[in-house]
Order: sequence, then C-alpha cells, then structure tokens
Amino acid sequence: MTSPALRDTLRLAATVTVVNGFASLTGLPFALYASLAVLSVTVGNYGNTLELGRQRLVGTAVGAVVVFFGYRAWGQLPLVVALPLALLLARLIAGSLRLTVGYGVCCFVVVMGWLTHEQQLDSWIPLRLLWTAFGILMALLSLRLFWPSRARIQQREGLLQLLVDLGHTLLQVVQHPPEAIQSQAQRRRQLGQQIRSLRTSLQGLRDQRQGALLELGTLASEHPVARMWALLDQASEALILDLDELRRLPNADWLGWGLQVDYDAGLAFVQGVVERLLSWQQQLSDTSQLQPPPSQPRSTLSLEALQSPESKAAYRRLSPEQLQRVAAQLMVLNRMDHTMESTERQWRELVS
Repeated sequence: MTSPALRDTLRLAATVTVVNGFASLTGLPFALYASLAVLSVTVGNYGNTLELGRQRLVGTAVGAVVVFFGYRAWGQLPLVVALPLALLLARLIAGSLRLTVGYGVCCFVVVMGWLTHEQQLDSWIPLRLLWTAFGILMALLSLRLFWPSRARIQQREGLLQLLVDLGHTLLQVVQHPPEAIQSQAQRRRQLGQQIRSLRTSLQGLRDQRQGALLELGTLASEHPVARMWALLDQASEALILDLDELRRLPNADWLGWGLQVDYDAGLAFVQGVVERLLSWQQQLSDTSQLQPPPSQPRSTLSLEALQSPESKAAYRRLSPEQLQRVAAQLMVLNRMDHTMESTERQWRELVS
C-alpha cells in the first residue's frame, strides 16, 4: 500500500473498530471516550502520537482533579461564579505543566464533569481516565502493528551501512598503488564513482531523516538518537571529503623515495580507521539503545616514524615537489585522525 493517507485512514478505522468491539464486550459505561482518544491522538507517526497521548492523558487527569475537588468546594456557589473559578484553576495548573493540546482537554473535562456528570463524579472520573488511557494505548499499539513506519530503522541501518562502505572505499584508496591497475586515470575514475555513490547515499539518508525525526516526537532535535544521527552524518561527510581529496592528490612514490617506514605507518593508521568504523557499526547495531563508543584504544596516526634517521635522510633527498606530495597526503590522514577523535569524544558526551 503506497499511499500514506490511505494507510493512515485504514489504520485509524481498524483501531476504532477494535476499540469499540472491546468496549461493547466489557459492558462498562462511557466507552465512547476510548474511541475519542484514538481519533484525537492518532496522527500517523509514533512520536507525535505519543506526545499527543501524553498531553491528553495529563490534561484529563488535571481536569478530573479540578472538577472533583472544585465541585465539592464551590458547588454551592452560583454556576456563573463557580465554573469560571474551576476553569481558572485548571488553566493555571495546565499552564504550569506546559500543556498545549492537553489544556483544551483539561478545560473540557471540567465543563463536562461540572454540567453533565456532577452527580456521578465518583464513577465517571475513574472510567473517563481508564477509557482515555486505553484508547491512547491502542492508538500507539496500532502504529506498531498496522503498517508500522520504518523511517527510524532505515535511518539507523543506512548510516551504519555507510560506515561499512566508507571503510571499504578507504582501503581501496590506499591499498592499490598505481602499478597494480591498468592506469592511474582508470583508478581515479573507479574511486570517483564509489565516492559519488557514498555522497548519494548520504544525501538520500538526509532526505529521509525528516520522516525518521517524526518518529522521535516534537523534541526530536534534542533526542540522543537524533543527535547521534547528526554526529555520524558529520563524520561521514568529513571522511568522504578526505577520501575525495586523497583521490585527487598527485601520487607519492613512498617506496621509491625510501619512505617505507612512513608508508607502513600511514597504511597501519588507515587500516585502524577502517577497523574502527566497523567497530562503530557493530557497537551501534547490537542494540536499539544508544551505546558508548568501543572501549578498545583507537588507532592514531603515529608521527614518530617521521623522526627516524632513515626518514630524515630520505626527506633530505626529496625535491620540494616530492615533499609537497608527501605532506599533502599526511595532512589528509591527520584530518581523518582528528575526525575520528572528535566524533568519539562527542559520542561519549552524548551517552554520559
């Protein structure tokens, strides 16, 4: 079923039917409030439905408390005096709780209880709360059972797969020297296609994120899961830019220039980055709960190799252009190191 509007309408109709059927079986009065709760809080996504349900339940509870005690305190006063006092009290309490939708529900409960059910408040209030809670629960359950939204799951799985693809592409950038393939131009074209594919995947995830954020409710931007999505997005974008720069940079003949130790150090660092990305993917895919970054020490770019006597002698033999090529690649690797360190530091702050 491709139409979201039709899907939501059928889900709502099915839920109301189930609620009405169950209410008829119980034989309890005031079951209409369960159907009203379903109709008023179901909005097509779990996060907003949960928030509307919370507001309606809290508003109902506040209104029930106000009408229960207010009628006993001011019931002997004229209606034009007592009811406005009760509504004013309900408004003050609802405002202090920062209710929006729940504010109207609160006032409605006060009016209905005062004018229609004043002689049966002891039975009407518990049943009103019971049926409202039941309707909200059924609305939330229907969003999980009938055509559930997968936007949140797809966002997480897409970002985790992007980490894996980044690692594989990074290995291809550094593990295939020019002589291992037919031509340098062909190698650059192949890597360029892979990097464009990574960018397309990242942009697709960004386009889908709004739907996933709706699953997290009205304060989605402050949700730890949403902040983790943004953090992985930033890290992926930075690494894609570094990959593209490595692809564009002129080649440095590390082995031919006597920089075997430096080349090994850089390759070990890149392999460590790839393993770390796979560790991130494993850490975040094991559970739906946000976990801290891997506890194992992270591989860092070792600069001690640049200070070895062999490296210093080799650098002295290089021309300025050759030195520039080596330095440019080392600077990109250093940015990758900073990206990995910054991402894990913010990740720890997020889960602490």
